[in-house]
Formats: sequence, structure tokens, C-alpha cells
Amino acid sequence: MPQDLPNTFSDIPASTILANLCTDAFRHATGADIGFTANGMMRAGLIRGKAGAQTVYDVFAVAPLGAGVLDPTAGSTLVTGYFTGQELKHLLEFFLVDNPAHPGEYFPRASGVRFRYDPSRPKFDLVTANELGDIDAGYRVIDTSAGAGRLYSVSCPLMLGLIITAIPKYTKGRLALVPKNRNGVPLTSKVEALDDPRGSTPYLLPPRGSTDRGSVATAAEASAVREIKEWQAIMDHLRSLPVRAPGELPTVPVDGRAAEVRAIRQP
Repeated sequence: MPQDLPNTFSDIPASTILANLCTDAFRHATGADIGFTANGMMRAGLIRGKAGAQTVYDVFAVAPLGAGVLDPTAGSTLVTGYFTGQELKHLLEFFLVDNPAHPGEYFPRASGVRFRYDPSRPKFDLVTANELGDIDAGYRVIDTSAGAGRLYSVSCPLMLGLIITAIPKYTKGRLALVPKNRNGVPLTSKVEALDDPRGSTPYLLPPRGSTDRGSVATAAEASAVREIKEWQAIMDHLRSLPVRAPGELPTVPVDGRAAEVRAIRQP
């Protein structure tokens, strides 16, 4: 790794490469349209050190939170839900509401989507444009109107998925969304949260609830099926990066493409 990749809540541009790396990893691990997280889910940066090599411990430290659904080992499992274009906008609107106790902790990070937002606009109406795609394939506008029925798959850590499921309760119905499976059938997650956690704690915490096992991202491995952990997805993605010469470790890119701004602030 040629340089440090910090995770600084208060400096959104500085932590963009790390955020892009993590959300790209989620999208590639599950094949979803969108990989999604929030700044607060990334608990550490990647530090170059003397040699630039990263260990399993270094990668795990980025995403150590939570556990699985059936797999109780440390690290949040990735889950996938399907949302309409309007629900995607609502999801972004919720996470764009800053946490006054920990500024920047809820800031949304994504792969597979690029959006524009204007902080001067009214609460829950900051997003002015939303596009699906990436820097290689290009971006196309997502229809966020109420009648648009197309579904987009979103993969995120389980801990964050529980928060997403509770958004309608947190916002008292102002931001409606229902996580669904690929056929449009609502997932059977039960959420018991009543209050937005930003009002009672400075930390990004999930509500109590249960998880629809059909939303859990899994991978076949040696004739068995395992849950895809958040940190494992990041590790696998790092291992898949190109090497400069045979026998060398993959190199983490830090160029302009790696630092692509996917959350564009306006004006």
C-alpha cells in the first residue's frame, strides 16, 4: 500500500479512498447493484507502516463490528435487500442527517451509485440527483418518482441493515421504505426500535430485531455454504487487486479513480 488510507469522520474527502474500497468490496462479493455503508461502520483506517503490507488483523480492524446470523464469529455478515428508486433516495436522505455528537459518522458511502446533495435544502430533501453505475460503465439516472417500480439490490453489513429497516420508524413515516427480496416480497425482519439512535446516543448502533435469513449473503466454499463477512469481503477484494510484478502482493490503488467522489456536494 503506497500511503495511509485514513477513516476520518470529520474529513469526508480524506476517507473517500477507504470508503470506496470497502463498498466496492461489498458489491463485488455479493453481485449487488449497490454496496453501501456509513462512515461509522468503518472503525479504523489502513496504515501503510514501513513496508506497506497489510495483515488480516489490519483488515479486520476496519470492520470488526457485529456477528453473523448463523455464524456467531466476530464480524458483521453482509445482507442484501431490494429497493425502489424512491426508497434509495429515502435511504440516502436518512444518512445525510448529521449526528451532532459525532459529525460525519452517519455519512453515506456507496459503490454502484453516485448522488448529488445540497445541504442547504430542507431536511429529508437534500438529494437532488441519483445515478446507478460506476466509473467504468458510466452512470445512468435512477427514477426516484413514486410510481417507478424497478428494484435495485443493496448489500450492506447486517448491523447497518437493521438500522435501514428501522428508517420509517426513526423518521415517523416521513421516509418510507421496505426491504424486499428479488421478487419484490417484503423481507420478514422485525424491528423494535422506537427512536432514532442519534437522539439518545452519539454512537451508530442498530436497533433490536431479527433478520430474514433470505437476505444473508452467502458463498459456496468446499461443498459448504458460508456467510460473507464484511471484513472477509474486504480481504478478498484486496487479494483480487492487480500485482505490479509476479510474486508481489496486490497494490491498493490511490489514484483519481480510487478517490472517485460518489457523494457530490452542491452547490
